[in-house]
Amino acid sequence: MNTRFKVFLGLLLFFLFSLSASMVSAADTYAAPYDALLHQYVHQGTKVGITANLVDYGAWAQDQRHAQAMDALVKTDPFKLSSAEAKVFWINTYNLLTIDLIVKNPDIESIKDLGTLLQSPWKAHSWEIAGKKYTLDDIEHGILRKMKDPRIHMAIVCASLSCPDIRNEAYQTKTLDSQLDDQARKFLVNSTKGLKGTPSGLMLSPIFKWFSEDFGGEKGVLVFVRKYGSISSDDKNINDYFDYDWSLNKP
Repeated sequence: MNTRFKVFLGLLLFFLFSLSASMVSAADTYAAPYDALLHQYVHQGTKVGITANLVDYGAWAQDQRHAQAMDALVKTDPFKLSSAEAKVFWINTYNLLTIDLIVKNPDIESIKDLGTLLQSPWKAHSWEIAGKKYTLDDIEHGILRKMKDPRIHMAIVCASLSCPDIRNEAYQTKTLDSQLDDQARKFLVNSTKGLKGTPSGLMLSPIFKWFSEDFGGEKGVLVFVRKYGSISSDDKNINDYFDYDWSLNKP
């Protein structure tokens, strides 16, 4: 190996290492303040008979770390991330943008109050990320559902009591699989909104009806809830769905 080639190879490796390091730091910059906010302002509670992780949106809104997290998030270029990093990024992004929407509108009682006559709240509001505008609808249906992992439905949270609970920690690439498994289990053990056995059959969150195709139809839904929920093999049918409470998941 001649000297020029060694120098070229060394410079190339240094460039690739630096590029990789900058990409990771860019992807993670928002996560530290966001993770700290989740730890501080998300706590389990019960409201109108529903057990849920509740968010202190009022205190969150006053914390400067929210602006730090948002500033770093919108500067991140998701197209420079690996597929694993992108999955984590978009799950965290959906949840953080939802919180951003709520803290900017402190007087509402439901995210549905932020819609218009022509658009749902998930389509009516957008954020610019790395120079491109995204709505929550874009992220959920145009990006996350296309990843073909139904556990994502247990991870993205619409700021409502009947949603799967928002975790009190950010999602991370190295722990994502275990976090998603844990989300599915926690949601399906929650008999106030996730899964409940009745003499007539199973009562499920309507999420499993709305997004049935993502689970592989009704049979796929049953496979999913048997894997992650505490039900017996005798529970063979879905009998009903919970009423969905769109009230804010706040104390």
